[in-house]
Amino acid sequence: MPESGKAIHASVTAGAKHPRVEQLILFAVLILPVMVLFKRVPAEIAVGLTVIIGLGVAIRRKDFSWLAAEWFYAAAAVSLILLVLAPFSLNPGYSAMSAILALRWPIFAAVLIWLFVSRPRALALFEWAMLTIIGFIVIDTIIQYVFGRDLFGYPSFGPLRLSGPFAHPMVGTFTDRVWFIGLATLFYAMLRRRPKWALWVLVATSGIGALVLFLTGERAAFLTFMLGSLVVIIGILIHVPQWRRLLLAGLVAVALAAGVVAAKQPQMVQRTIDSSWQTITHLDSTVYGLNFMSAWAEFQARPWTGVGARQFMAYCNDYLPTYKAQYPKFGFETSCVIHPHNFYTGMLAEGGILAFLAFVAMVGFLFILLIRDAFRRSQPMQAYFGGAVLLTSFWPLQSSMEYFNGWTAAVIWTGVAWALARARVPFANHHA
Repeated sequence: MPESGKAIHASVTAGAKHPRVEQLILFAVLILPVMVLFKRVPAEIAVGLTVIIGLGVAIRRKDFSWLAAEWFYAAAAVSLILLVLAPFSLNPGYSAMSAILALRWPIFAAVLIWLFVSRPRALALFEWAMLTIIGFIVIDTIIQYVFGRDLFGYPSFGPLRLSGPFAHPMVGTFTDRVWFIGLATLFYAMLRRRPKWALWVLVATSGIGALVLFLTGERAAFLTFMLGSLVVIIGILIHVPQWRRLLLAGLVAVALAAGVVAAKQPQMVQRTIDSSWQTITHLDSTVYGLNFMSAWAEFQARPWTGVGARQFMAYCNDYLPTYKAQYPKFGFETSCVIHPHNFYTGMLAEGGILAFLAFVAMVGFLFILLIRDAFRRSQPMQAYFGGAVLLTSFWPLQSSMEYFNGWTAAVIWTGVAWALARARVPFANHHA
């Protein structure tokens, strides 16, 4: 038996011998979506406890085979490179600590993959919990749109931005990154029970998701949601040819409904659609273009060492006065932005070419492993659902959160863990 197989067998056996441990694990995965999605401190606690327990079990068993994956080696290389380059940072101690702590997220994902693969029941419970939470977020956000406040009393942020059950207008950003977990869960559940309904449920659910993301006013989240949906549609067109006509008919129906909504919401169309197009076609005159140019200037100044992990703003403020002087017209009166709002330009600016290449390798290995495992286990659609999850976070042409942001990272790496684990654990009695 391979080493990874031994680890999984030992984990399952241990769970069978200790039913209380098994119950605790199931409870933990049940509340994991709530822990990572809604508040920063619970998200950090969830990540920290998962990492500590996972490493503790590995040390006790002297088994680290669950870390033996190319994507994890590349992620570790990112942290190692940033750590080695920390002495060249504007703030060496802070950059070194940030580099070390960044490794907790890929370890967190690796522990979850180990857990989900060894306990498919825990994986299924996590999926249904996530689907339930997504459903709640959708309902809560619609209530906020209709009545001005959500169930927790949070008001909308002006007429064009919603927050749902979050204190800040980030409901679209977080929901987008886990949406396709819920969509895959619902799709395969319908496929097992009522196969003829599975496609219609997928199309209708996707339409609801597009509506909610549109109403949030979060342009990047809406666009990456549409990108992920396109990936899933392509998967169905390729692998379920008997559904092609029905799928196209469903898409036409959704498009007609979208046209009706757009006609009644001209301000939201301007905010989410028109302004997105204007931003893309006039990038150099937007804050996103300014972020890119600032990051590129930092990379050009220090192509091999970078300016140091989490030092984008400090370097911009101190050494790029021309760019700093442009930020006030975008609402940043006294400083450059904290980070360049893009994983890739952020790595170039703060870690130089080596950290950037390691990061790109990590993302590439994630996609390769996902696709390989999904096709090996004869569930090709998981490559598309999982790929959609990865794209919402790692698509390079988007404005994103900071790589070192612990709350965002908890959500991202939870999605990574699900995508890779589900590719290795087929949905029961699936047909696609």
